[in-house]
Amino acid sequence: MNMPVEPTRDYTPPPPPPPTLDVLRQADPATTGPAIDAMTPEQQATLTNDVADLGVSERTDLLNGLAAQLDAGQLQRLEPVFGADAVLSAVQTRSPAAVRETYEQQAGAGLAATTAEPSGRTSTEQRADAATDYAERVEGQAIMSQHALGDLMVANAGDPAYLAELVRLANEDGVLEQVVSPMYGGLYERDDSGYVVTNANASFDADARREAFSLAIGAAVDGGVLSETDVRALGNQQTGWADVAGRAGIGQVGATDATRTTATDLGNVLDTYADAADDVAKLDEQLGGLLAQAGPMTPEQQAAFVTAFRTDPENAGTYTRLTEATASLADHVTQNTDAVLDAAVRDPAVAQQVVDAMTGLAQDGRGEEVIALLTEINAGGPTSALAEAFAGFDELSGPVLEDAASSAMAQLLERNNGDVSAASAQFQTALQSLVQAWPAKAGVDDFRIGSQLLNAAAGGDVSALQGYLNQYQTVSPIMRAVAGAGVVLGAVGAVNAGTNEDYVNMVAGFAQSGENAARLVAGTMGGMAAVGEAAQAAGRFAGAAGFAAKLAPGLGLIANSASLVNSFNHAADGNPGYAIAMFGDVLGVMGSALEFTPVAPAGFILSGIGAVISAAGSFAGEIINGHERRETLEKYLTAAGVDPQIVDEMISSSSQLFEMSETLDLTPEQVQSLLMAYPDIGGAPGLAGKFTDVAAAAGISGSDVQDFAAALAADNPNFAWDLMGIASYAPSNPGEAATFYRNYLEGSYPEATTLAQSLSPDLFGDAAQQRDLALADYNRSGSSMSWEMEIGNLLKNNDDPAYRAEVLRLLAEGGDQRLEMFAQLTSGYGDTWSGAVRESVADAVEAGTLSQSQADMVLGYF
Repeated sequence: MNMPVEPTRDYTPPPPPPPTLDVLRQADPATTGPAIDAMTPEQQATLTNDVADLGVSERTDLLNGLAAQLDAGQLQRLEPVFGADAVLSAVQTRSPAAVRETYEQQAGAGLAATTAEPSGRTSTEQRADAATDYAERVEGQAIMSQHALGDLMVANAGDPAYLAELVRLANEDGVLEQVVSPMYGGLYERDDSGYVVTNANASFDADARREAFSLAIGAAVDGGVLSETDVRALGNQQTGWADVAGRAGIGQVGATDATRTTATDLGNVLDTYADAADDVAKLDEQLGGLLAQAGPMTPEQQAAFVTAFRTDPENAGTYTRLTEATASLADHVTQNTDAVLDAAVRDPAVAQQVVDAMTGLAQDGRGEEVIALLTEINAGGPTSALAEAFAGFDELSGPVLEDAASSAMAQLLERNNGDVSAASAQFQTALQSLVQAWPAKAGVDDFRIGSQLLNAAAGGDVSALQGYLNQYQTVSPIMRAVAGAGVVLGAVGAVNAGTNEDYVNMVAGFAQSGENAARLVAGTMGGMAAVGEAAQAAGRFAGAAGFAAKLAPGLGLIANSASLVNSFNHAADGNPGYAIAMFGDVLGVMGSALEFTPVAPAGFILSGIGAVISAAGSFAGEIINGHERRETLEKYLTAAGVDPQIVDEMISSSSQLFEMSETLDLTPEQVQSLLMAYPDIGGAPGLAGKFTDVAAAAGISGSDVQDFAAALAADNPNFAWDLMGIASYAPSNPGEAATFYRNYLEGSYPEATTLAQSLSPDLFGDAAQQRDLALADYNRSGSSMSWEMEIGNLLKNNDDPAYRAEVLRLLAEGGDQRLEMFAQLTSGYGDTWSGAVRESVADAVEAGTLSQSQADMVLGYF
């Protein structure tokens, strides 16, 4: 049985939902788009009120999402809801290129058509005529220059090269910014009925002038003599520039209430951060001075000293404020990214604020946030409004990017409990997004090569990274960022893999390769220390999974590497205290880490840092003024574990103790042990220095210094004061002073002399006496008017081989030219000195004080 066939019915789709906020938040072309297409006037009014109630940041985020999904017609329908300027701004920064182009055409944002005909002049002729006309009719005309400029623009509206050159000249001359001001007759002023100046109330065609001026601005931008960022800067001076820019197709011009609020809020947070950073810098400078005046300490003592300083109730709040201010700045920028970047596009002053924020965050351990910002800024391509707003800040692709990369890697390592593989993978994801957004700062293979280097570094293999670091000065900014991240990741990877020595050699060699490379290593230390401080403040520092256990050894490894190139820090501004403060940051973290890593050898974690403070301290030492300063040093030295019996001596003689440590090759332990046994050495200013001079003159160093002091004490218990007393009789010449001290030892300290002779026999005996005599004679004769004859007589009158060899050595010290001059001059006197010179040369060659080539040169004259 056949069933009746029902007639086919046309399918009627359900009506689109009303365009509510929830529908808009979906930003779905299939749902949101039709809802907007079908929007009634009543629905539009309701939606407008609902959008107006949103916060600025939420409203901006909503519109940006819509701009990325909807077509040009739908976005035009949203203009009454969000405001035409806001929609245009979102389209230009978030919409695909095709939508953006269509929107601008439909909205009339492009340059209006002009009936002006081109003159037929070539571009070169147009520019030349513009220069002539400007010089004759505009330049130097005061207020009339604005009117003359408008006349020229109207008359030549069909010649873009002419217009662009006029704009360039007017911009350089300061006339351009005056055109839009009320002084130009209020050409762009508006009231409720429209333009105040119209064709009906002006002696000129106001519409034509406005049109010609907009054409000229567009031509200047197209010709590259004026940037959109320049126009936006002008827009912050006169409101009329928003009108000009809109006619020229340039969006996001002119500050709004929202952008002013954004700038104020960002400025307040940034000011709080800057004040906190300045306060910490002052404390760090004080810390550097204290360390320099505290005398040689072991790494463990230095760490305890710094920790005591930073946790002192008088100082702890300052360091805490910086950690909190940094976190607040990072949170503020992250939570208000769209509003902040929109304000930065409109106002170069806000762009500078953003750069300042990124600089601070990158340095203070918040690199992830900075990399996200850099990716966002460049996502629209180099011609986007965002990219152009930040194009003039070269530091973003230099130190800021490098510091951000190393800080970001430290953040990821801390968040992943030291898991190098996880941290590396997450960093590479962020790196890939940055490379795609910012290809101008990357090489073709940078991401691929960078990933390989980071994967190897995570496994503790730094050989590949070393090879690439050798090219550091010439690689792309992105690869420099990889280098910074690799230094951090490689430190932890090397600790895990036991390749510490390879890592130290790699980083030390890299840091010595140039100023920029050394700065990068300093940045990695600063960033990693800042991450450690933040982890400590958040309670994530201790324990098996904490920063101290997982990452502090890696930080120590970086510091150990950098200690070999300590000069790079204070070389920047001539302030050795800065070098000490930098390592103070590291020591502050490392000192706390010791408490939580008792199984880690302290020497491994802190190896090398003490050398930096010792070296810098010898330059940074200053006279200790005031009882309060001394009490402060005593407090921190005691907290550092220095024996109370020698604290006063450490303070009184700190700079000379640093010099003693370096001159006599003493460890901090040996210096302190010496003071414990013979406190008079540091009992007053000058005593330690004279003891050092005498010991050095006797050839004493290292572990023998303590025995030498014991021998001196056996001869004279008051030896320190005795040596101080006879020092005033020592010659000013260092070599002759050393001779003086050895002679004094031989006459007054027999036991000490016996020890010195056994340890440094070359400094004593007949040959040594002849060398000392040669030095004294040479110093008297070498600077006379007839010096060559004086020295010739010295060689002729003393045939001792040691004496003669020493004279020629001193001659050669003056350079081969002085040696050759001596040979040339004395050979001119015939046989007077020839025999003595030839014999002396043979003695010098045998003693090793002249090379054979030097000997041949001298003998060539005889």
